Amino acid sequence: MPLHMPSIPPKIAIPLALINLASFVSQIIQIGVIDTLLPLALTNAGLGERHGGMMLSLYWIADLIGGFFVAAILRKTHPVIPLVVSGLSFFTLIVVVMYAPQSALVLPATLFAGVGLILRWVVCDGLIVQLAPRDKLGRVVGFHETLMGLGIVLGPVLIGWFGTDAFAMSGIAFVAAIIPLFCAVAMPRLEMASTQRGAGAALRRWIDHWDLVLIAFVAGFVEICFLSVLPLQSQRDTGLAEAGLWLAAVFVFGGTICQPLVGYVSDKSGPIKLAWLCFGLLLVGAVPMALAGYGIMAAIILFALGVAVAGLYTAAVLIAASGRGKGQGAGGGGAGQGYQVGVLVVVSQSYTLGAIVGPSAGTSLLVTIGNWALPVLVLLAAGISVLLLMMRRTTPAPGQ
Repeated sequence: MPLHMPSIPPKIAIPLALINLASFVSQIIQIGVIDTLLPLALTNAGLGERHGGMMLSLYWIADLIGGFFVAAILRKTHPVIPLVVSGLSFFTLIVVVMYAPQSALVLPATLFAGVGLILRWVVCDGLIVQLAPRDKLGRVVGFHETLMGLGIVLGPVLIGWFGTDAFAMSGIAFVAAIIPLFCAVAMPRLEMASTQRGAGAALRRWIDHWDLVLIAFVAGFVEICFLSVLPLQSQRDTGLAEAGLWLAAVFVFGGTICQPLVGYVSDKSGPIKLAWLCFGLLLVGAVPMALAGYGIMAAIILFALGVAVAGLYTAAVLIAASGRGKGQGAGGGGAGQGYQVGVLVVVSQSYTLGAIVGPSAGTSLLVTIGNWALPVLVLLAAGISVLLLMMRRTTPAPGQ
């Protein structure tokens, strides 16, 4: 399918375009660059593979913790403020990692950048769902996720080109921080007033939507694990990280180029069926990946696995956007939108949980079992998830 926005009235299309642009340029650094560069740079600075994986996990831990406060922040501020914080945070981390990877500044810069990620993430995802016409929601979200994937693809590519040039990488991060600020000025406020507040309400959303927690967790676990481990695995096997960087780019590109189709399939068949299809792709592709090496067959397999991972996250977002089981779906007005944003925070935090566990698990297994680390982790994550979701299907579930 072509990469274009579905036909939408200009008064909605222009804010959507600005949100997409802000997300795209931020995503290049916040996931595409940081998730690959942070462990690679720290490893090359002599701190070890496990240290790099643990530091990346801390990045996502900060993202997770920040998610518990993001609703209160967004309820009181215009999108400009969180996007200022977000841009400043990832620019700071890139400068520190490029100029002083062994300094004590890496830890606070990493934690600050994690908070900046969740602020930008929920602002942009929430506004996309808030503004999109209900009958085109799948395609609008699919378009948005396509741009997110393109941003991630560019991360390893930029590292391959400029990863040893501190000035160039810092300049790229600076430009990526400035662009969203100009976009945010024309964005509407995110409607948060009707979101249930308090720790009890947040916990209840996690319990009510445990299937979304599981789906998004696997998406984050596999995606960030692959981005952090593939360059290190290639460096161990060949002495160079470049093959792993390009395979990481192919992995993300698979989900990126197929997102419009993923959104269309979801509109026609439903996001739950989409999630099942994606789990199937992960299970089928895991073992062949371990045997494929670094050639064309490896690229094809990683392309397909990238489609599966991106599809899982899109499915979780679309199920959350439906407001299922609450009578607050399409056309629900402010109450429905407030509820949707609350569940979207759960989805983003669940992805984050996976992203916390993924790098540490992947780098630890890489040290012990080598090239079977990623296949084993994929089989475990997807297999356990499928078993749990099959158990869930034995009882009625809202929205199914």
